[in-house]
Amino acid sequence: MHSASWNPAHRPAKHRKAEAMKPLSPTLRKEAVTSLEQFCDEQFDEPVGNLAVEALFDFMVAELGPLFYNQGVKDAQARIQGVITDLDQEVYQEPFTFWRRKR
Repeated sequence: MHSASWNPAHRPAKHRKAEAMKPLSPTLRKEAVTSLEQFCDEQFDEPVGNLAVEALFDFMVAELGPLFYNQGVKDAQARIQGVITDLDQEVYQEPFTFWRRKR
């Protein structure tokens, strides 16, 4: 194989490196940080500043985000596989029916 013809996009899916997660929109990020800040205020005796909450949020996104993302992908794959199985049953056409219809 010539190195000029090698393209990483042609690798099998298991060996492709996933693209980095796209960042949340500023609006969603603000809502998430506000929710986390409210949670911290209600759960902890010491006040937690906004900067600390943002750092905690960034850590959780970087460290736990892929965990939830991967589980979501697995769930979607299972759901799609179920739909494909059902589709096969829905659209299946019985072959060799000409003679049965003639009777």
